[in-house]
Amino acid sequence: MTTENIDSPKNNFKLDGLAIEINGEPATFTASHLLFLRYVENIRSATIKMVITLTDTATGVLSKIEGMEPCIVSFSDHADNNITLQMVVYDVQDRQVIEGKSKISLLLCSQDVINNASTKVSRRFGKGEGKDIGTMVDEDVLKGLLATGQNIDIEKSMNKISFISCFWTPFTIIKWLAARAIPSGGSGKNASCGYAFFANKSGYKFWSYDKLASQAPTTDAPSKIMVGYQKEENEDMKDKLAIDKIEPMGSTDVLQGLNYGSYNSLTITLDLADMKYEEHPFNITKYYSSVARLNKNKSLPRYYEGFEEDVRHTRIMTKLLDTALFTEGTFTQDVTKQVSQASLREKLFYNKSVDISFTGKLDYEVGQVVELFNYVGRDKKEDPTNGKYIIGHITREYSTSTDEMITQMLLYTDSPGNY
Repeated sequence: MTTENIDSPKNNFKLDGLAIEINGEPATFTASHLLFLRYVENIRSATIKMVITLTDTATGVLSKIEGMEPCIVSFSDHADNNITLQMVVYDVQDRQVIEGKSKISLLLCSQDVINNASTKVSRRFGKGEGKDIGTMVDEDVLKGLLATGQNIDIEKSMNKISFISCFWTPFTIIKWLAARAIPSGGSGKNASCGYAFFANKSGYKFWSYDKLASQAPTTDAPSKIMVGYQKEENEDMKDKLAIDKIEPMGSTDVLQGLNYGSYNSLTITLDLADMKYEEHPFNITKYYSSVARLNKNKSLPRYYEGFEEDVRHTRIMTKLLDTALFTEGTFTQDVTKQVSQASLREKLFYNKSVDISFTGKLDYEVGQVVELFNYVGRDKKEDPTNGKYIIGHITREYSTSTDEMITQMLLYTDSPGNY
């Protein structure tokens, strides 16, 4: 599906630079060598990935690429929004040599991804009284273990923790910590637990779901996405992106939610450290009203009324826990509650999604908030898809066959119910 904004620019892609170090020598490539480029950001992933397809009829240097070659890719749009990345070739595919003409597809990732895959850590983090989780992610993992040169944006957490990693990779450590972190702006033990760790063109982000959901619409790119919008004469479209259509990709599966215990459930835990038995009831109507959401004014579906009684648990779960591994930090006595809450917070955050596609600028990035406006029927009634969304996935593709870069974005919202 390809849709275009009203002022859809042609030739919105310019290759500013492409160099690959092959056998210790830099090899530069121009736009005439580039057949295809794909750039991907994902809010549920810690890395940006790229695919480039090159052709070379003069030097035959492409045949020397074997993998792990460092490279620099830089490209921009018609408004000079630039993306420059230092990458590493991690896979070589579709190699062809026909009548002296060679073609190759290179899969690229950052050096941090390579370092992460080759690093397994077994040690204690947060000695003594424990350490703030945000500081631990920043100083101990990203700057310490990975020695990253990327920009890092960390939201501090209010809770400290001490734990032992069991031959985990750095990204696994961060994912484990993300499920236990409580934002510093929260209210003690009742604060909403759960962080997202992702990378976009600006660098790494370790943000709570509360912060993501509490953002104002972006000012770095058009914040109003208008479906079927008709531009007025001489209208300034600086904050608007007009597209032809959207495609809802996912919505609430009530039956699956019942089976998972997403609405009303009970978790029973047994702590091996002291054989302590506890019950942790969960009710969606009580939880949903207390968390930060993108669309606070959206009403709950009527079927939520059936979950107001705590006695109707649709799932009862049992867990074994050994807090002896991480008992020195603040609030770790409620670690089971935090992990369960963070898991649900993540599911709630990615509740529904829509897909859009357009030809335009490179100004959007994963993690930004936009507003979707879609009106249906003869009376132009407001559509249930309307509201605030988080940009969760961006795929940008350039091909010589179209000579333009098409951007596809997957938008998430945490409003419950079906479209």
